[in-house]
Amino acid sequence: MGSFLVILSALGFATLGIFGKLAIQSGFARNEALFLRFLIAAPLMGGVILILRSKLHRRKNLAKALVLGAVGIGVEATLFFMTLEHLGASLAGIFLYLYPAFVAILSHLFLNEKLTLKKWGCVFLALLGSVLTAGVIGGAGAGMVAPLSDGIGLVAGILSGAWYAVYILAGSRLTRDEDPIWVSSGVVLGSLLTFLILCLTTAGSNPVVGRSVGQNGWIAVVGLAVLSTVLPFSTLYAGMKRVGAVKASLLSTLELVFTIILAYLFLGEKLTIEQGAGGILILISVLLSVKAE
Repeated sequence: MGSFLVILSALGFATLGIFGKLAIQSGFARNEALFLRFLIAAPLMGGVILILRSKLHRRKNLAKALVLGAVGIGVEATLFFMTLEHLGASLAGIFLYLYPAFVAILSHLFLNEKLTLKKWGCVFLALLGSVLTAGVIGGAGAGMVAPLSDGIGLVAGILSGAWYAVYILAGSRLTRDEDPIWVSSGVVLGSLLTFLILCLTTAGSNPVVGRSVGQNGWIAVVGLAVLSTVLPFSTLYAGMKRVGAVKASLLSTLELVFTIILAYLFLGEKLTIEQGAGGILILISVLLSVKAE
């Protein structure tokens, strides 16, 4: 059951790029889609807390989680959706998975953690994989833009992996003694505040009233909230309690595989052989980095 819950969370997180792309194609602006995602998810996360009868250990941890959401996820979601808009769901997912390599580098530079030979190997594989994924050899797959021909998408993709590493390191240290469901709920609330402000301060944004995006657009934002946010947050931590953090981390790498499959099935995105090889190298680097821990 624990393994099943973690795999279910990986599948949920993998739908983020799919629903995000569909929401944007239906007419939602980036900030509007993200605002609605967290607006719908926030009360649902509260319901999960009530069902699980989770208790908040320290109020200051909730405040930290709010900041993590407002700043950490606020920036991360923006970078991910920028990559999504420019390069497609598959490449957005692959570039995000550079984060373990960035975690190793940042830990070495700022937290005085030594990089072992195995971790250096992980960083090298991730960098080599990113070069192949960027289309240096073979260009881009069907339904996608070559990253080298879209500088904004390429930079946003690499930064999404780097910033997610910052978020992971900060979150693991600031809220390590708190119930993960409360942390997730705080992150969702903080993210909601960020994208509410962005919507209010962006000219022409009006995500709730007067939108003519059609049924598919609203299905996409509900999917973002329920399947891409509430479901994976809840099942990940429930599964982690049963199987442990290391096995959960290994199983979570299926997210990248699921993302590529779903992007092919629902968006028609196809990786080139070179990009597929790059994705495999990045996935191998993630698996090795988890085992190195």
